[in-house]
Amino acid sequence: MAPRSTGCANCRKRKIKCDEGRPGCKKCQIHNTPCPGYRGIKPDGLEWRDETQAVTRRVEKGWKGGSGSSSPENSSDSDSGAPLAKNVEELSLVDRPVATEYTVIPQAVFSAATNRSQMFDVSMRLYRPTTLNDQPLRAHISDFSCLQKTINSKSSPALLAAVDTISLLQLGVSYQDKTFFEHARRRYGQALAALVVALNRPNVLANNDVLGAMKLLEFCELFHPVAQQGSWISHVNGVENFLMQRGPVPLVTELDNMLFFHARHSSILQGVLKRKAIPFAEPKWMAVTKDTPYTDSSPRLFDVLVHVPGLFERADNLIASGEPTYLNGVIADLVTAIDQLQEWEVEYHAELKEPAFTNVDIATFKRYTRLCHNKTFPLAIDFPDFLTGYLQSIYWLYLFTIERTLQDILMKYPGSKCTYPLDELNRRILQIAIYMCQMMPYFCEPEASSMGRFATFMPLVFALKYFEARGMKAQKDWCQDVTDAMFNDGINPPWKLDIAKGLKPGEKKQIA
Repeated sequence: MAPRSTGCANCRKRKIKCDEGRPGCKKCQIHNTPCPGYRGIKPDGLEWRDETQAVTRRVEKGWKGGSGSSSPENSSDSDSGAPLAKNVEELSLVDRPVATEYTVIPQAVFSAATNRSQMFDVSMRLYRPTTLNDQPLRAHISDFSCLQKTINSKSSPALLAAVDTISLLQLGVSYQDKTFFEHARRRYGQALAALVVALNRPNVLANNDVLGAMKLLEFCELFHPVAQQGSWISHVNGVENFLMQRGPVPLVTELDNMLFFHARHSSILQGVLKRKAIPFAEPKWMAVTKDTPYTDSSPRLFDVLVHVPGLFERADNLIASGEPTYLNGVIADLVTAIDQLQEWEVEYHAELKEPAFTNVDIATFKRYTRLCHNKTFPLAIDFPDFLTGYLQSIYWLYLFTIERTLQDILMKYPGSKCTYPLDELNRRILQIAIYMCQMMPYFCEPEASSMGRFATFMPLVFALKYFEARGMKAQKDWCQDVTDAMFNDGINPPWKLDIAKGLKPGEKKQIA
């Protein structure tokens, strides 16, 4: 008996020899027709068949709520848990994202890996300010978009779950869809479990996937659906310990720079809140940034700020002990830090092509005035772009905290020698507090995206505590009104921190 032909159906129908190429034969390609595939030689043989249309129908059915096995929940990649955004409700805080080729939620995807990549890309475009696209690379900024270049099927399960979590949280905020938040909570728990497993594996200190997962999970704590009291501090401590055990290594890739600068900034902020010195101020860690390719003004700013927590620890010890043995040295070091910050500001402004900020009427910011009707500050501050505003806000925040510490010392020890008289210092602190309030409308606008509101967390709480301590009720109420207006959609300021000095801004109400 002649052997059974194994050519494709088209070639057998035409009665021509088929080359049986995979995935389709060349004869069909020449005739510009889809190759229908091949029949198996034996019943249990594995042969390629063109089932694209059938797979497409099954996936689309899954996305539309069907029970088919190709739905995201039943995908072969168990790390994918991203749901479809259904009917988007009208947003109370953020305007509905404009549907573009970059921000539209995919209606059908054909693999869990593609699903994850698309969801992460969409979430980062909703999270990142639009003006950052025109800026040179600044890896110290809380910009996780470079992670997309490293995510693949071989990535750590902890990183994949963390990527899913941050994507779902951002999409939940942008579209106000509770389904995203529900899936985010589930993926967050899976990410924590996967991280525990990853940290117990050998050679984990060389794995940037694990460090990236830790940074993303730290950032997830700023979203209300997964936030737990004190967890942000715990994540910051975990990242810091990871890097301390790894030791200083050269920053080679974009991911290396992002992870290091972000970790250092979080450590500085935590150190300021706890008022304790941080290890990144040691010379071996200071040397890491010397050869970084990111040569803009920002690393110089953080090279100054990294010493601030240690200054606060010394100042607090001086005030608590009542022993002025080291009084002059502490005052001199605080003044030096102030001078270094001011020198940085002068140099940074000189590098800009236009003024770093201008005063405008509050009505300039349409979204802000729609959300908050408190007119205590009729003027607002406008910035030429997000990066300028971001760095200026950091400058004001840390200058404010340093000058407040110097103010406490001069009040504790009247008559101390200082180049800044107490009256002048008081005026400067009040002016910076007003600046920090006047910049809030800019960071509330759509162009600043979610990243802008994250930049307001600490300036708002420090300004509120300052006005509260001085009985400035109108200004204090303004800070609370802005907080209620800006953080009612799932973004959660990490104010309830378990630290010695406490930073809860009163007991008015829990931010929803």
